[in-house]
Amino acid sequence: MSIQEELSVQLRQLNIRVTPQRLAIAEVVVNSADHPSAKEVFERVTAFFPYVTLATVYSTLDVLEQVGIVRGLPFQRLCRYDANLSPHANLVCIVCGTVVDAEFGQDMVEELKTMVEAQAEFKVAYQRVDFYGRCSACAR
Repeated sequence: MSIQEELSVQLRQLNIRVTPQRLAIAEVVVNSADHPSAKEVFERVTAFFPYVTLATVYSTLDVLEQVGIVRGLPFQRLCRYDANLSPHANLVCIVCGTVVDAEFGQDMVEELKTMVEAQAEFKVAYQRVDFYGRCSACAR
């Protein structure tokens, strides 16, 4: 089953109306490793659907976030979107602004979440771990 078919099934199971535009917006976020902003999602989707509005992108991202398909990552200047909802760390470049998932340490983030829940008697809804620095391109 393709990503688009999986997303379509998932949205229908959640009683969300499936349109080609919504599928395209969801697919852009799910297939993006760079945690795109709403404006970046808009730019990528308009390559296929030139008549999609920025308002449609924002409202669709809001719906996708409400049903747990993506998570908004608010930063000081803008919000980026991440489809990886499992415990992980984000690497944030302070020079160019790219945000990518760390390819390691997921077990440690999960362990920390488990410890917080057990020792603080606190049910974690979600967590966010960000490391700020320079990506390999900007470090040169």
